[in-house]
Amino acid sequence: MWLVAAFVLLGAPAAEGTSGTSGKLIAGAEETVLRLHDLPPGYQVGGESGCETVEPTNIGKLRALDRWIAEARPAACDFEYDRLFQVPSIHPAPPFIDADTIAARNADDAADGIRTFLRLIPRVTKFHLIGKVSIIPGGPIAFLYRREVGSGYDSSLLWQYGNLVAAIEVSEASLQSSEEAAFYYAQIEQRRLESPSAYTDAERDDTEVELDDPDLKLPVYWLGRNFAAAGLGYAELQTATVLKDSGLPGVQLELRYDGFDLKTWTEQSWKRFQATFFRKINHPPCTRTVSFEWEQGHAVISAGYRRGTFDHGCPHFPPTRYWAAAHIGGVVVGINQTTCRCLSPGFGPYSESLRGMKTVLRSLVLRPQPVY
Repeated sequence: MWLVAAFVLLGAPAAEGTSGTSGKLIAGAEETVLRLHDLPPGYQVGGESGCETVEPTNIGKLRALDRWIAEARPAACDFEYDRLFQVPSIHPAPPFIDADTIAARNADDAADGIRTFLRLIPRVTKFHLIGKVSIIPGGPIAFLYRREVGSGYDSSLLWQYGNLVAAIEVSEASLQSSEEAAFYYAQIEQRRLESPSAYTDAERDDTEVELDDPDLKLPVYWLGRNFAAAGLGYAELQTATVLKDSGLPGVQLELRYDGFDLKTWTEQSWKRFQATFFRKINHPPCTRTVSFEWEQGHAVISAGYRRGTFDHGCPHFPPTRYWAAAHIGGVVVGINQTTCRCLSPGFGPYSESLRGMKTVLRSLVLRPQPVY
């Protein structure tokens, strides 16, 4: 975040009972902010991103900002986008992009906000005002700011459009590329300001971004984004993580679904995994195993019990949880394989019956590699 207000806007709680105008302002800010869908492949949404009604900061050196907030009652959106990978043929793709929109009640309030920011930015940030520039020919005039950060540069643009205040910040290695990227994404955000539309969940969905990395050479076996089987219910992909230097022995990839997870090893890394104490953790007392083969591969399915149920010998009732190791397509896909000294994953219809585990195995498919 670079905009003065963004230091505190999204961290300040909205006042209780605010609705109506505030709700409309939040919608107006969210409908006009630069969105993930506007960016090249390889970006994820930063964890602090979102929209809020703005409340005074109660910070002494931001009294001018607090006065404006009290008078204008604005709403704000701040979205941070971090680049995980870059497709070489697609530019610009800076390592970091921050987009802000602030919705005031009217254009006069927005103009007062701009004047407030112009006074405060040099006092509370390291950004330097370079001058006024036009974002697009005949379009609004923006204030161009710059700061040097480590071995790179941050370039920022701040401007007004009607009752909206907008800002874009990008980080790049060179000054020229930083400014070029800032102008490029400011132009996109300006088009959003001119033609608002809902920022949908699909447009901000970055669940699969790590799987789209062209440098990921590991085959990705999954059950699709959404999966359902008759009598076993619905499972949605929650997270997809490529594990680099995670400390886990050999695990390359983890996909978490509702009620079960899939971890992928190479055949070699699976052997290393089996040589660690995790093998014992995944073979607790009273575990039973069964071999299973299907068209695409073969697996060993393990059946056992939740921890604590075998403290006084093996139970006489059927197993309560299932996990497996599948050899498929030159890799090993572990379903509910434990990689920590904690409760084993997997609770739900796909993990609590042999039928459910076989259904998961039969349903594994190779995810197509992205084409750019």
